[in-house]
Amino acid sequence: MAQRNGGAPTRRRPSALSVSALLVGALATVTACGADTKSGAPAPPGSADAPSSAASAPRHPTALPGGGRDDKAAPASTDRAATKAPKAAEPSVATEAASAAPAARRICSKDRLNLSTGRADIGAGNVYVPLAFTNTGDASCTLTGFPGVSLLDGPGTAIGEPAKRRGAAGPTVVLKPGGSAYASLHTLNKGVSDKPCWRTASEIRVYPPDSYRSMKTSARSFQVCGGVFEVTAVEPGSRP
Repeated sequence: MAQRNGGAPTRRRPSALSVSALLVGALATVTACGADTKSGAPAPPGSADAPSSAASAPRHPTALPGGGRDDKAAPASTDRAATKAPKAAEPSVATEAASAAPAARRICSKDRLNLSTGRADIGAGNVYVPLAFTNTGDASCTLTGFPGVSLLDGPGTAIGEPAKRRGAAGPTVVLKPGGSAYASLHTLNKGVSDKPCWRTASEIRVYPPDSYRSMKTSARSFQVCGGVFEVTAVEPGSRP
């Protein structure tokens, strides 16, 4: 710096060009700092640079029975809500039973039967007497199994015990109008056994199979001997 003669030294003022250069440099520095600050700020929500919340969300495994885990995502609710095709209606037990049940049979009752006694068949110490049931109705009916038979004297008093069943029951017999079925009474001929004979019967009282109403017919002097009095199941026809 130049000094004046005999005085303090004086400062030299900066020129206009130097001041302008300083201002330009300061402005450049501020601009650079602002750019750095913006580049470090987080991107606003919805921008392309914002991370997806769905992608960053943690994935929780599904617990399985028995302590295991299923890392696969649970099926969508629409899969569980899928409807199944309705099943075809199945026949009820009552319908099947009704279709399998046989048709109801018409039993030959006392009102549609005629009872008669056939001629005795005697041979080899045995006596057989047929009891014939004839359908007097206008429709078919059936007889199955054994009739109930007992002997009566003149006043209507029972003689001995009712007849015991002899042989198998056999199949059902269908009687068309006017048709007949028979059951055979069996006893022993007089003198074959030491057992005494019963009193001679006047009537035979008969309960047709499956019936609680009795019928009567002439005994034709039938007499039980040897303690044997039996009846067979009904068979088609009027006699053996």
